[in-house]
Parts: sequence; C-alpha cells; structure tokens
Amino acid sequence: MMSQENIATPTQDDSPATILVVDDTRANLRLLVEILSKQGYHVRPAMNGDRALAAAQADPPDLILLDIMMPDPDGYEVCARLKADEQTRQIPIIFLSALNEVFDKVKAFSVGGVDYITKPFQVEEILARVETHLALRQLQKRLEAKNQQLEQEISERRRANEALQQTLQELKATQTQLIESEKMAALGGLVAGVAHEINNPVGFSITAASVLEGETKTLLKIYEADNLTRSDLADYLDTAQESSQLILRNLQQAAELIKNFKQVAVDQTSLDKRTFNLKSYLEDTVYNLKPKLKKTTHTLSVNGDETITMTSYPGAIAQIATNLVMNSITHAYPNEEAGNLRFDVSQNQGKVTIHYSDNGIGIHAKHLAQIFDPFFTTARHRGGSGLGLHIVYNLVTQKLQGHIRCESTPSEGTHFILDLPIQLNAKE
Repeated sequence: MMSQENIATPTQDDSPATILVVDDTRANLRLLVEILSKQGYHVRPAMNGDRALAAAQADPPDLILLDIMMPDPDGYEVCARLKADEQTRQIPIIFLSALNEVFDKVKAFSVGGVDYITKPFQVEEILARVETHLALRQLQKRLEAKNQQLEQEISERRRANEALQQTLQELKATQTQLIESEKMAALGGLVAGVAHEINNPVGFSITAASVLEGETKTLLKIYEADNLTRSDLADYLDTAQESSQLILRNLQQAAELIKNFKQVAVDQTSLDKRTFNLKSYLEDTVYNLKPKLKKTTHTLSVNGDETITMTSYPGAIAQIATNLVMNSITHAYPNEEAGNLRFDVSQNQGKVTIHYSDNGIGIHAKHLAQIFDPFFTTARHRGGSGLGLHIVYNLVTQKLQGHIRCESTPSEGTHFILDLPIQLNAKE
C-alpha cells in the first residue's frame, strides 16, 4: 500500500458524503472504512449483497464501493438490482475486484457500474476515483435540482402566460365593447340633435295646420248659415295659401334633415362598401352635426374637389369626420371662443387626401405621440373617454387601408392629414 499522506479531503457543500462499502473480506472492509473515514467521509460497511441492498434502500448513500466476488448475490446482481430500483438507480457504483479480465470489466459497466478498480488497489487511486465520482454525483444532483427548478419556473410562467393571455383577451373584448359603445354614443348624439332639429319644422307645420283647420271650420259654419261673403272667402284663401306654404316649407326642411341623417346613420351602423361622392358625403355628415355646432360659435366647412368619387366605406368616413369635429369641440376651445373648423379634400394618383384642421389651442408636443392611444385623454374631467381618436386611427388604418398623421403647434391649431385609397383592395 502507498502512503496516505498529502491526500486532500474532498470538499462537500454540506455534510460529509456517505459511502457504502461492500466486501465479504473483513480485512479489506476494515481497511477501506479506515482509509475513507480518515478523509472525512461517513462510511457504512456491509459484509454481503443482501445487507448492501437493505442498507442502500433504507438510506441511499452518495456512493457505493462494491466487491464482485461475494456469495449469492454477487456484486453484479447487487448492482443490477440497485439500478432497477427508482430510489437507488442514481447512486454511482465503483466495482472493486481482483478480476481483471476485459470480460469482467465490460460486464461491470453493462450492469450499471461507473468505474472499476482492480485489487490490490492503491490508496491514492481509491481516493481519487471516490472524489471524482462524488464530485460528478454532486454536479448531477445540482443539475437535477436546477432542471426541477427550471421545469417549475417554466410551468409557473406558462400558467402566468395563460392567465395573461386570458386577461389580454378579456381586455381586448372590453375595449371592443367600449369602442362600439363610443360609436353608438356618437351616433346617439347625432340622433338627439337631428330629432331636436326636426321638432322645429314639424312644430311649425302642426301650428300652421291647426290654424288652417280652425279657419276651415269657421268658413264652413258661415257657409252653412248661408252668410258667406266674397270677403270671407278671400280671407280664408289667403290664410290657406299662407298656411300651406308654411307647412310645405317646414315639412321639406324636415324631410331634408331625415334624408341626410338616414343615409349617414345607415352607413355608420352597417359599414357597407359602396361608391359615393366624397365632398357631397362629407357635406351631408357636416349637416348632421349642425345641431351640435349651434350650441357653439364655431364655423364648419367642406372644401375641395367636388368630382372625387370613392369606392369605400362611407360610414367609416362619417365616423371619422364626426369624431374629428367632436374632438375639436371638446379639446380645442376651452375658453369657448369662436373656432374655424374645415375639411379640404383632394386627389392624386389613385389616392384621396382629406385635411381636417381647427384653429384652437393645439396639442402639446409631449402628448402628440399619444393622441391615437386608447383611453388617452386630457379632458377626462369634461367627460372625455379617450376613444375618439383611437377609433379614427383604427378606421383609417384598418377599415379604409389608409394612413393618418397629426401636426400641431400649441396656440396655432391642429391639423390631421388622412391619405386613403380611392378604390379599396379586393380583399375588402
């Protein structure tokens, strides 16, 4: 045997490693226990295979030194049974044997051994092999722990991602509902305004019709009493003519309001594609906004090429125009001064450009990049939802296949530029 001096004790992270030594030769067993114990290992001896199996299964060691030539079961059988057991299969097994034939070594590795030391052994070799395989086992345990931790983290992240996806879907659904509600609220505002406008001519018509009815009853009584004079008939005819003209004029005004609103309302709710004259359609949309504008001192005009004909979604155009105007009314004139709002339309090489501008307070540079973001508003205290310009952006870029940009300087107004195709792609 060689000297045991100057052999370093293997470093362990926690408590000393446990080594199960199995040998049916008492002298060998005692020597191995002494050598390994001096190096700081916790050594457990076993005199035969059955005791080795029982000891390993009761309290699995970190490493096993296993003799081959033992009474039944021999070392090969012990190793095979340990490797077949889920609890002990990962324990590294170093065979110790006087057998040095290639066949014996191959069989040792085939049943699950990790190393093979031939007797008589050298102390330095024993300790070096033990240290190496304990270090490998320690690394294997760390790797297994890391893998388990990684699998747990992956599982947790997968669950978190699924939860986030579900939350995102719910948020998207909620946002869609809010956008639809905002669209319908805008349309509802138009309905209320137009209804109010229609009330006036209809009310005048009812009054004129009532006057005419009263005059007709009076004339009828005079006629039945046989007291009808030429003067009575002339007065009645004057009243009838004036009332008829008043009724006709007011009903025509109401009919015009209904006609203009009907087409815009249908387009906004159905969003069907059709061919239409852009400037004329914008004028109809603006006409429906007059009830809103009557409450202000603003002027609103539509200018530009009257020949532009688009095959697109007029309802989307109406929604965009309505939201742009309402955005100006809500944000551009906090001091309620008179504003000049205008649309200008032009075309060039299959593209339509719609310019919309106001001469209000403008938009601060730090807010300009956010104006199309959903729920962004600087007027929430005045009832702003932050969805108007987001709806505009989505309609322009998705429904109308176009582009929109905004230019603004504080105190100098705001300018929106919309570039749209005259003819939408076939996929639309």
